[in-house]
Amino acid sequence: MAEKTLPELAQGTLTPDGPMMARPVRPAGTASSLWPSRSRPEGTATGTVIVGAWGALVFGSALFRSDFLSRQTLLAVTFTMAIVGVLSVGQGLVAMSGAILDLSVPTALILPSWAVASLLGQGINIFLVIFAALAVGGAWGLFNALIIVFGKINPIIVTLGTNFAGAAMLNILFENAQTPMSSGLAKWGQGKFLGLPNIFWPMLLIIALVGYFVPRSRVGRHMIAVGGSSQAARARGISLRKTRFAVFVASGTLSGVAALLFTASDLYFIPNDGSNFLLPTLATIIVAGIALSGGAGNLWLIFLSVGFLSTVTTALAFYGLSDVWQQVPPGAILMIAVSIDGYRRMRSRR
Repeated sequence: MAEKTLPELAQGTLTPDGPMMARPVRPAGTASSLWPSRSRPEGTATGTVIVGAWGALVFGSALFRSDFLSRQTLLAVTFTMAIVGVLSVGQGLVAMSGAILDLSVPTALILPSWAVASLLGQGINIFLVIFAALAVGGAWGLFNALIIVFGKINPIIVTLGTNFAGAAMLNILFENAQTPMSSGLAKWGQGKFLGLPNIFWPMLLIIALVGYFVPRSRVGRHMIAVGGSSQAARARGISLRKTRFAVFVASGTLSGVAALLFTASDLYFIPNDGSNFLLPTLATIIVAGIALSGGAGNLWLIFLSVGFLSTVTTALAFYGLSDVWQQVPPGAILMIAVSIDGYRRMRSRR
């Protein structure tokens, strides 16, 4: 392979050792103060801002209501974090790969949830039920990828369309579904471990593992390279088609995991319940600083982001706001975060 020149390497996608996350290359003799430190983890500034905002929110809420700092609040926040957190990891992978967003989250959640509830109702072994949830979720991601790759259509348009079609299909399939209360999944979903809801721990594990392996594995670096510059990634021999398939199948499989948590905790649901998770999922990845243009982001920050946003909704309940008004602050946070992301992209182009 021909040796790459410095300008090619400086674009961030190509390095002598292969594709990596976008980083500038410091020419010899350049003052170190002009270049970011390699030892500083990506997203440190964003994480600091989230922690500060989270702390201010908790402090202000405690001043308003002294009972805000309670075990019940902790349980409510961690319970809310679980499903949104898992879905946000899948959404983060899609965004980092350059596919911008997956708007089919509602169907991706409810379709495997319906499969789980139906199979449990027939007394199917729990391990087969878990496999079915992951398979249905992965199949949904594969379905989206097939249309995107072979139809060469914008992922946002495809996932928006498949979500509408999926919602119609779900409303035809069932009016409501219920997880049997006697099932092991339902009992597990209502339990606690180390004082926190059981469904919280799989979310924490997924964020930790995926956040660790994406920037350190070959597949993860390929995904980031494609998101950063598809042309440069193609020049390095990275298959855009395989990357797109892998990302959407992985995102769909994570939706299957979220469906297991959903059916374990919400024992009764209807087809339209999935729509409640789209806005929080989008807000979570944007607040976490994951670039919608692709190629950059720290998935570990999803934990801070989803924790902060879950605390917002819990605090609003303490303030006595109705369910309708409780959607306003997260929407406002989403708009502010999108504006900041757009500003960052404008600066990066200068």
